[in-house]
Amino acid sequence: MLRSSMTMPILPVRNDPLDALPRLDRHKPKNGPVAHSKVSRKRAYVLIGVHLLIGAHIVQWLATGTTITPVEPSEAGYLLDEGKLNAGVILFTVAILGTLVFGRWFCGWACHLVALQDLSAWALGRMGLKPRPIRSRLLVLAPFFVAFHMFFEGPLLRWWHGVARPPIEAAFTTSELWERFPGPIMATLQFVVLGFFVVWWMGAKGFCTHGCPYGAFFSIADRFAPMRIKVSDACNGCGHCTSVCTSNVRVHEEVAKHKQIVDSGCMKCMDCVSICPTNALSFGLAMPKPFAVSQNRINARADFTWPEEIALGVIAWTATMAFRGAWFGEHVPFLLAVGLGIVTAVFALLAWRLVRRRDVTFQHTTLKTHGAMSGAGKFALVASLAWTAVFVDCAGVRWHAMTANSIERTMAQWSNPEQRQKDLLAYDEALEKAEGWELVQDPEVQRKRGLAQRDLAMLMQDPSRMAAAEMHLRRALAVVPDSLGALVPLADVLHVTGRDGEALEILQRADTARPGNAEVQKRLEAIKNSAPR
Repeated sequence: MLRSSMTMPILPVRNDPLDALPRLDRHKPKNGPVAHSKVSRKRAYVLIGVHLLIGAHIVQWLATGTTITPVEPSEAGYLLDEGKLNAGVILFTVAILGTLVFGRWFCGWACHLVALQDLSAWALGRMGLKPRPIRSRLLVLAPFFVAFHMFFEGPLLRWWHGVARPPIEAAFTTSELWERFPGPIMATLQFVVLGFFVVWWMGAKGFCTHGCPYGAFFSIADRFAPMRIKVSDACNGCGHCTSVCTSNVRVHEEVAKHKQIVDSGCMKCMDCVSICPTNALSFGLAMPKPFAVSQNRINARADFTWPEEIALGVIAWTATMAFRGAWFGEHVPFLLAVGLGIVTAVFALLAWRLVRRRDVTFQHTTLKTHGAMSGAGKFALVASLAWTAVFVDCAGVRWHAMTANSIERTMAQWSNPEQRQKDLLAYDEALEKAEGWELVQDPEVQRKRGLAQRDLAMLMQDPSRMAAAEMHLRRALAVVPDSLGALVPLADVLHVTGRDGEALEILQRADTARPGNAEVQKRLEAIKNSAPR
């Protein structure tokens, strides 16, 4: 349908949701104008309540110093990786079991990322931007790849290498609530990327559809849920339900064909039920149809050619891996890396079409007409190329860092000093190359280089390498002052070079940052015992 168009837009433009319903007369719609949802405000209040509970959790932790572990689905990964049974595992399990009965309610009524996307869609609408959701045959599979990488890849690799699974133990309290959450820089970037950019470029609930790993579990469970949105014979096909759906479900077509919504993207917001002018829609028991194909997944409705689909998928995943852990004042968390991967794929396709096609439209903006670029088109091309350069740079860092990690795993297998020295030299060389690609100095790379130089100095009896180790470790600490992974080895370097007073100062600093840490206490005792009496 879309590929027959002369303009070949990057993301085809439809000025309002009823553009999805070509058989309707939008000037004289059936049953009058579309009503306002009676439940959207209630859902907003519930989502605000969720955030107030999150705020109360943080306040309680700040006041007491100890609290329950993060009530967050991502924490479930620590059960598989470290055997830690925590509050996040309980939440995720309850949410999946609830979805098996009631459908995908958790996403619509309790997810903070859905709240962010809804807020972004509302703000974009206030600015006159009402982006149309894209339809891709491959990108909708991204959440399953992300979920596999996030939850199952680590355990499978440990099994493959014969590493024993850690025993399961309860871990329901913590004194480090914010340890695994982003700082202010990455939190702001997540707000902008996962909210505004992804919603603007991919449509409402764009991250849910094309990136959310938890959505992969919920979408499978939803297909088997007996509680569903269903239709009665009172339906007259007016399409009002589709026009208000923020989950991008073609509700009027789904119920016409299946007598219920089978699209697992339905988040049970209940807007469609609320505004139905004939009260034909309801939420109740219905026989699930888990293998029915939703109307959004029909191949003829895809917005991209197959070569474009494949390119988008490859670029999105490659960029996700390149941005994951990249340093821009803080390390990029995984879900933000997924969002940046989506943004990179869109940028790449945008640049390709701007160069190759005579007519290009991005959402509501015409970028190129009859071979002539508009001002917006030139800006988009420059922005796409600049972003591609950032991606290539991060990919270079990531490549050399992965090489270093591979060597590091090998080093643990060697007891021969000559082979260990050879591996350490290769390890340090890979880290040096990663450092050379960095736009912003990563303290983790500096820390690892410091450790490598320290070990080489001990093996080669080379004082100059000990000085290099100190330099790299101090660089890491200049960025992350309380890093135990840099403070302890720096104390070792100072002790070996005969500066026990400075070593004790560093260890006391480490003890302040992590009170009672066994490794720090061991070093303190060793240096005190070695001091002349």
